[in-house]
Amino acid sequence: MKMGNQWQRIAERLSEAGWSWRHVRLTDRLGRVRHVAEAHNEKGATHAVVAPSVPSAFSALDCSVKGEIGCED
Repeated sequence: MKMGNQWQRIAERLSEAGWSWRHVRLTDRLGRVRHVAEAHNEKGATHAVVAPSVPSAFSALDCSVKGEIGCED
């Protein structure tokens, strides 16, 4: 899997599983770029993660969502 497409595949899987998601790029007061990925579903479950890159944010989000049924590294 190409690294550039990894986050898009994760986002597609989340959507197909009934999750709504969003991504926000932020710059903190020290000038560091951070990426926030958040997903929520109609049952009220919400997951949010902060990471230094888009792929790592979506990878962490995927793990967090899977954690409801057992996330394995």
